Amino acid sequence: MATLLVAYAFFLLVVAVVLGTLSVYAWNRRDSPGGTALAVLLAGLSIWNLCVAVGVLTRGTELALRFAYGVFVGVMPAIAGLFVFALAYTDHDRYLGWRTVALLSVEPLVFFAALFGGPDGLIYRISGPTDAAMYGWGITVGPVFWGHLVYSYALIAVSSALIIHYALVSGDLYRKQMYAVLLAIVLPWFGSVVSIFGDTGIELTPLLLAGTGITLTWAFFRGRLLDISPVAYREVVESLNSTVFVVDTNDTIIEANNAGRRLLGDETIVGQSVEDALDTSPALLEKYRGLNDDAEETQAVIEQSDRFFDVQLTPLHDARDALVGHVFLVHEITEQKQRERELERRNQQLDQFAAVLSHDLRNPLNVASGRLALARERNDPEEFDRVEAAHDRMSSLIDEVLAFARDEKTTDRVELQLSALAKAAWGHVDTGAATLRIDGDREITGDRDQLLQLFENVFRNSVEHGSTNRSSDGVKSDAAVTIRVDATPDGFTISDDGPGVPPEERVEIFTHGVTSSESGTGLGLAIVQHVVESHGWDVEMRASRSGGAKLVISGLETRPTQLSETPS
Repeated sequence: MATLLVAYAFFLLVVAVVLGTLSVYAWNRRDSPGGTALAVLLAGLSIWNLCVAVGVLTRGTELALRFAYGVFVGVMPAIAGLFVFALAYTDHDRYLGWRTVALLSVEPLVFFAALFGGPDGLIYRISGPTDAAMYGWGITVGPVFWGHLVYSYALIAVSSALIIHYALVSGDLYRKQMYAVLLAIVLPWFGSVVSIFGDTGIELTPLLLAGTGITLTWAFFRGRLLDISPVAYREVVESLNSTVFVVDTNDTIIEANNAGRRLLGDETIVGQSVEDALDTSPALLEKYRGLNDDAEETQAVIEQSDRFFDVQLTPLHDARDALVGHVFLVHEITEQKQRERELERRNQQLDQFAAVLSHDLRNPLNVASGRLALARERNDPEEFDRVEAAHDRMSSLIDEVLAFARDEKTTDRVELQLSALAKAAWGHVDTGAATLRIDGDREITGDRDQLLQLFENVFRNSVEHGSTNRSSDGVKSDAAVTIRVDATPDGFTISDDGPGVPPEERVEIFTHGVTSSESGTGLGLAIVQHVVESHGWDVEMRASRSGGAKLVISGLETRPTQLSETPS
């Protein structure tokens, strides 16, 4: 018996050294979630083993009794460390405040007060020396010990429940880690129950602590317990602006950050299948279905409800390179897409400006140069008129190019009256014998300069195209065009009684360079569309009642003010 106990004691010393070493390792990793609590837990278990070992080696002496009491110096921090570790490691560290620490300190203080200041028998009652007992003394436990036992097992049960629950909802990614920790916890406490309620002769708990040391050693160095802890992962993921879903091999969402919950509008998506969770986002679901599990990484851009998302699916492997799931990353790039489209529009504008400068302006410049040479040679006044006309043409082109180059953001918005705006623009255009009629009035909120440019371009376009008609025999004849400006409930219209625009050309007519007039720049209606869209309105070309052109501008919010028909 004595030889067996000595071997038992030396084995416990080895286990104490292993657990102490692991405690130092965990303390060096105390910045990891649960690292400090785990270090305290392992240190408590090491002290527990050490006290039992020394108590056995000094059995039958007063020193053995002291070490039998000293076991609790290790048990107390071990129990508290276990509970704190479970809270921190399973993302319940919000409960780790001074109140929790104070509550955890109550039971040890009461216990040690009873141990050192209470009457004999509250914790242990010593009946005398005996060779049959492990410490060489007959020891009977008292009521405070039983209270401590109930308290300890309650904390162990809560800690184990937290870890088990977290293991079940964490999927394959962290399940092995969790089960290793759970096994390391259960082993010594199972031995404690057997030793207390059974007749084993020696305490099994210290022996089973060897299993705890081996299990935690694997968890540290093979399972990377504190390197890729769930809480550390969550802290990183929650700091991302992107939506992150972690999906296991069964297509179940095992983790999602707050951005992911907001995107799907569901706080309970963890634990759901991908099919159910993404049911409200068909584009995302379709993309997920189309991904190949064997692909190293898949990336695509999808559009959903006028929003753009960059989607990536990356396989997730464990330390043995086995596939344990996927990381589904969704990053909204709507603003980026809008900037790209704006840049593309600006580039198109630059191309249009280049075309005007290189071609449209070159033609009248060449005409002016040629006519000027002829005028000097012939001294013909008509040639000077042609030079002047060419210069006027270039001036018109420059004005329209500058108008088209304006920033689309209208910052100087004021309240304007439709009738006053139309009359002001009419005075800026050489309308000849054309007539303006205004029917109805309304308030318009917008940039006055841009809206004047809009009306001027439409009036000029109607005068240029509507004042020259063809008779039934195909001969051109001049006729004064009548232009109408009408207020509508959601905007206004500008129409004329000219030749109109064929249906097949009514969309294309707003494109830069499209004109049916030899003197047209092809920019007039493009500028109109630019101004309308910069105000957030809509524009459409239709046929007027007389068969001419009718520009319909809608999307305004204010109501029209009735005004009698006013000729001008």
